[in-house]
Amino acid sequence: MGSLAGILAQYGYEVSGSDEHVYPPMSDKLREWGVPVFEGFSRENIGSPDMVIIGNAISRGNPEAEHVLDARIPYMSMARAFTEIVMPGKEVIAVCGTHGKTTTTALLAHILETAGLSPSFFVGGVARNYNSNFRIGEGRYFVIEGDEYDSAFFEKIPKFIVYRPHHCIMTSLEFDHADIYSNIDEIILWFKRLVSIIPGNGNIVYSGEYSVLNEVVKGSRSRLLRYGGADADYSVSPGAVDGEMISLQVACRRGVLNSGSELIGSFNYQNILAAVSMAVELGVDTGKIQDAVRTFQGVKRRQELLFSSDPLKIYEDFAHHPTAIKAILSSMRERYPSSVIWAIYEPRSATSRRNVFQDSLGESFLDADHIAIKTPYKLSGIAEDQRIDIGAVVEGLRTHGRGAGIFNDVDDILEDIFSKMIFSQSNIIIIMSNGGFDGIYGKITQRASVISGRC
Repeated sequence: MGSLAGILAQYGYEVSGSDEHVYPPMSDKLREWGVPVFEGFSRENIGSPDMVIIGNAISRGNPEAEHVLDARIPYMSMARAFTEIVMPGKEVIAVCGTHGKTTTTALLAHILETAGLSPSFFVGGVARNYNSNFRIGEGRYFVIEGDEYDSAFFEKIPKFIVYRPHHCIMTSLEFDHADIYSNIDEIILWFKRLVSIIPGNGNIVYSGEYSVLNEVVKGSRSRLLRYGGADADYSVSPGAVDGEMISLQVACRRGVLNSGSELIGSFNYQNILAAVSMAVELGVDTGKIQDAVRTFQGVKRRQELLFSSDPLKIYEDFAHHPTAIKAILSSMRERYPSSVIWAIYEPRSATSRRNVFQDSLGESFLDADHIAIKTPYKLSGIAEDQRIDIGAVVEGLRTHGRGAGIFNDVDDILEDIFSKMIFSQSNIIIIMSNGGFDGIYGKITQRASVISGRC
């Protein structure tokens, strides 16, 4: 929604919006784009607009939504606004899947930009090469992150269906969004419906690491390319790490591409492979692809380094699904095999606050030595029989020999970690949340700066 506001402002529309607790980097970007934001919701915030765009976090009972309906003000979903206002005339490439959408979308856009194709893009995070969530280019392609979450309370279908893509990348498929889907079969059904609307002259590039995607793409009339897994059309082989970069070799239908990347970890290699696969199928020059992969800086809040000193490095990541948590901690262990790894986690998403992944959550932290978990965000909003029991998760981690604890306050987390940390050895802290996490990022970097200055 914030990115759409920025795009519409760039198009010359007068835009304002309402939200609760807008946090960086989006709050900073909205200020930069000149988009006024009202804190909280009130019918007085709306005024007399030509159109209201209602996000999927808004439900009936919201005072602004009720005013829009009562006053018969024209309205649409965010996905519909992209389709009808922003993307007409563009060849849409949707990047879909449970994991890796944001990084893959940003990298594919960077490849097309490096190749001189002037793409437009919309990413669910700030692409560091462009310091923005979006760019409106003059070229034919529009690369967009295709979310399976529903579009709005009045449009209960995934956003990727509304986008009507011409090409599609499917990075992964697991159960998620337990607040709107009862089981994985419901999600599979929507992915099959997505496949059914990709044109015959479009490309579907999908991961061979997820066997369920083989079922999803059956019967497609589009061109199918599989990356990763056995007998794939595209595969990647990581090489040696040199400083902050790893060498990569991609085997594809047009030969071998040799490049390097700052993104380390098997899940990142798959994201890179997905973007490279689609770019090759679109006919992009392989030399430009290699250059783009090498110069791609990643996305803010995805394995982003916040602080670095001799005894301590602090990263943050958006991970909240157990698979993503396991992937980011595995990549940290791969990069820093002899360091002490401290994981700080906030269960904030609708799914992570439910008990659907309770049995597997603890295992996802096993690459960390110490784990601090904050009390789940607004647990009172979840039915009692569906709430996650974080205490049980922590006890399980302790039986595996990990230092683990539950904390009600960010300051208590920091006090516990820094009181136990030994600064004569290398320490890596990774903070995982899909929200603002009560300002922990500023607090921890400030404290780390003071402590590191004493070491």
